[in-house]
Amino acid sequence: MGDYLRLLTLSDRAIPLVDLQRAALTGAVWSVDHPGMLGNYLAIGPKSDENQNVWATVERNPVGPNTLGAEEVAEFIDSLEGGGPPSAVRWLADYLESVRAIYAIRIYPEAMGDSADAFQAVFAVRSALRNAVGGIGQWDGLGFTSEDDRLIWTDPLSNPSGQTAASFLDESTGSWISFSLNLDDPEELDHFLRGEVRPRRH
Repeated sequence: MGDYLRLLTLSDRAIPLVDLQRAALTGAVWSVDHPGMLGNYLAIGPKSDENQNVWATVERNPVGPNTLGAEEVAEFIDSLEGGGPPSAVRWLADYLESVRAIYAIRIYPEAMGDSADAFQAVFAVRSALRNAVGGIGQWDGLGFTSEDDRLIWTDPLSNPSGQTAASFLDESTGSWISFSLNLDDPEELDHFLRGEVRPRRH
């Protein structure tokens, strides 16, 4: 897993900090002063206000003219042709054009270590964000996930690995077909990238 987990949402709804604090049952969430981004920069860690021992940070980047969020979206769109499947490239290109905000969760692996509490807190906050505003995911080293949080696009040059829940878009019906994808199997990955998946329904 890479150092960033992103949530790209079509909603510009503000999420109360207390909602994220309630979600992190095994840790703490607090606001951190950040020049130019007051109220948009949060920390997740074992104890509130301990900025030297942070497990992860959350940054909200709105997407609009001349914003960092818009630059990120443009970079994501430019990167789509480097991966697949083709149906996901087309779907993502349309979806990304409508994104209103990006929540970037930066992971600090050394601080997290092997702590179950750290992993639970970070993923609980991500789940709370996703439940509040919806959206798709972007995982460094893996790719994009659907609104159901299943892998729909990956770049083979990022060397994705592991067994993961995936979905394939059937463009003739507009429906997503769910299956389990073994990224360590070169043949299975190649079929997925070319859009020639023969999914195992479950």
